[in-house]
Amino acid sequence: MAEGSIGPSIVYLGPVGTFSHLVALRRFGKNTKLVAKPNIAAVFDFLANHPEACAVVPIENSSGGAIYDTVDMLLAKVGAFHILEDLSLDVQLALLGHNGERVRCIYSHFVPIRHYRKWLATNFPNARVVSVESTALAAAKASTSRDAAALAAPDAALLYHLDILQFPIQQEGINVTRFFVIGRPGKWGFLATSRRWKTSSTFQLKNVCGSLYFFLGPFSRRAVNLCMIISHPLVGKPESYAFLIEVDGSVADPSVKAALEEASQWCEKFIFLGSYPSRRRYNSLPGDCNPSRRLGSIG
Repeated sequence: MAEGSIGPSIVYLGPVGTFSHLVALRRFGKNTKLVAKPNIAAVFDFLANHPEACAVVPIENSSGGAIYDTVDMLLAKVGAFHILEDLSLDVQLALLGHNGERVRCIYSHFVPIRHYRKWLATNFPNARVVSVESTALAAAKASTSRDAAALAAPDAALLYHLDILQFPIQQEGINVTRFFVIGRPGKWGFLATSRRWKTSSTFQLKNVCGSLYFFLGPFSRRAVNLCMIISHPLVGKPESYAFLIEVDGSVADPSVKAALEEASQWCEKFIFLGSYPSRRRYNSLPGDCNPSRRLGSIG
């Protein structure tokens, strides 16, 4: 699917005004039917009941690490969905609130709170900082109290009738969030416009000495860059783990294919999650969540 084209439903982690919403708008365009869900599990439930749909979900933040709600669902629904694209956003937050009011409480998601902890301590040492499920929910909560503010996307100011008190906020280094586009295998025909491709799989290792060492060896020997590895405990199986990996390159590359095949010999389970294009990084400047745009179905 070309960037900005109209197609089936795109479900994302809501509410309106989250960075997932912003990325979905950037990638699929203002005329696409967008469907907001309150949590990652609800996003995957929607996919399960709507075979034609796909989802935009966060997978990793450069400050906060892996988004384990997404990892949980990828492992729980393993094989049902494939990763179709890799998207990323250069996150720049604004302080949203009410002009002329003293800020006594600041809402945000836990990742921005962690990333901006020094800025918050310096500029609002006496304010109560409250973690909520999303930056958009933070803006919604701030809109209900004159002495409240939110660290959120600048576009959320217009959506929730807040003032932009400061933008951009000084950052401690670059803050990038990565997203996966998830859907059923073979359901979507994305245009391969990216020069960079990635491949992901999930696996469980054999419980033998050195299994992780021997698993990693083929990637090094074949010069395949392993760019992400996430371990996750298996529910009900103490000291047992599932892994999610991402490598540079497509499975159509003989080196990548051979490395994966050789590494899989050290696994009890090994499931391919897709080869997909990695698109250019988006920015988070104001303008994309304007309520005059058609947001589609929200629910």
